[in-house]
Formats: sequence, structure tokens, C-alpha cells
Amino acid sequence: MFTLTVPFTLLVASAGVLFAAPQSQSRPARPGLIRDTDKAEGKDEAEANKPKEYNPLEAERNFRVGDFYLKKKNYAAAIQRYLEAIGYQPNLVKAYDVLGKVYEKTGDTDKAKQLYRDFLQKNPESSKVTEFRARLAKLGGPASN
Repeated sequence: MFTLTVPFTLLVASAGVLFAAPQSQSRPARPGLIRDTDKAEGKDEAEANKPKEYNPLEAERNFRVGDFYLKKKNYAAAIQRYLEAIGYQPNLVKAYDVLGKVYEKTGDTDKAKQLYRDFLQKNPESSKVTEFRARLAKLGGPASN
């Protein structure tokens, strides 16, 4: 005896022999591809421009997802996640640090310079001030705007 995993309809022939005919089945719909790069490609501008509420947990989550994308060399998605993290926690030094490095790595030195200037202006007492000033000098930009 055998068992069938697909539903079948049994048909009886005139000689008493049983035939099995498969029933039509519809496949369940496949889940859509989840792409985080839509935000990075600017397809979700309205959501990105809304001011965010201070939320360190959401900032940390976005930072970690940014690290994941950075390891996968998906720089556009990593940049977007680091910007999200800064949006939720504007004083998140590690996000500024890594975001500046990613901008430098991708060759977008103008954005890196602007990021360092913004950080220096907003956080003049940070422990990273000397490091960010050195990076800014290396990129050929003035230390303050």
C-alpha cells in the first residue's frame, strides 16, 4: 500500500481498474522580495524627511542593520541605515564615525566633509573631535564651516 501526498481523484474504468488523476492545485503566492535599498535609492523620500522622535533603541537597531549592509558591501543601504540611526539619536558618535568612513570609501568626500563639519558643530566636547578634525584636514576641508 502507498500513500499519496498530492490530492488525487480516483476514476473507475469499465474493467474495474482504478486510475488516479491529479486534482488541479493552485500554488500559494510567493512572498515579495524585501529590498531595503529602496530607501537608499530615494524611493521613499517622504518617510525619510519626517522628523524622528528621539529613540536610542531604534537608533541602535538601525546602526546594527547598517553594519550588516556594510559587511555585505551594500554601501547605499548602509549609508541609509546610519542616517536613520542619526535621525533617531543625533548624538550617536559611532554612527557619525562609520558613516564618514563609508562616505570616504565610496569616494563621496564632499558628504564626508559636511558630515564631519556638522558633527564638530553639534558636539564640540566629544572625544572624537580631534579625530574628526584630522579626517577633515586629510580630506582638504577647513575644520569649521
